[in-house]
Amino acid sequence: MQGTVSIHQGPYESIPENASPGLRFLTRFLPAMDSVNPTQDPVDSFFKSNASIIIGSNPSKPVQPATHYESQSRFLSHFHRHIHMAWDMDLTNTNLNTVDSNTTGESQHPLDRPEADAQNPYPLIRYSVMFEATSEAIFKDDPDQFPVKTREFNVLELEGTSDADLRIIQMRIFFDTKPIQARAASLTKSSAYGESQRETQAD
Repeated sequence: MQGTVSIHQGPYESIPENASPGLRFLTRFLPAMDSVNPTQDPVDSFFKSNASIIIGSNPSKPVQPATHYESQSRFLSHFHRHIHMAWDMDLTNTNLNTVDSNTTGESQHPLDRPEADAQNPYPLIRYSVMFEATSEAIFKDDPDQFPVKTREFNVLELEGTSDADLRIIQMRIFFDTKPIQARAASLTKSSAYGESQRETQAD
């Protein structure tokens, strides 16, 4: 059986309340993901405890949301993803492979997963959500507060027993790190130059 695909074009803030479950998940997840205040907007609850993350072609590794977003809040004063296009594929009743909810990133056929029975009365529902975006980041120590823009593509594999229970079992991120690295290097060089000038003046 083929799964249904829902498409949204435009920012996640404009996703309607009657959108598909995976698209509605983005309206809850992305504000927390973009936040530079992890204490106020924790992201841990959006991931299953054994979820994994893959960045580019790097090996799969366990998700550590708190560590990542603490770093984001430490260095950035602003971060926001401008969504161009998002796709939500309902894989619940398909014969497509889904991602196993372990840290190896191996595939597992949905029929191998637990379905409804006496011990597990709620069958799992599954969605694969993809979105193309431009992220905008501003470094705290940037005197110009210049927004660094980066193109990215993300894939979220979701699983749960209901729409409200959906959690990420795997997240794959593809993005160009060069703009961020270049701006960070420029700020570091500028800071070092300024410190050198102050030392010279002090002498």
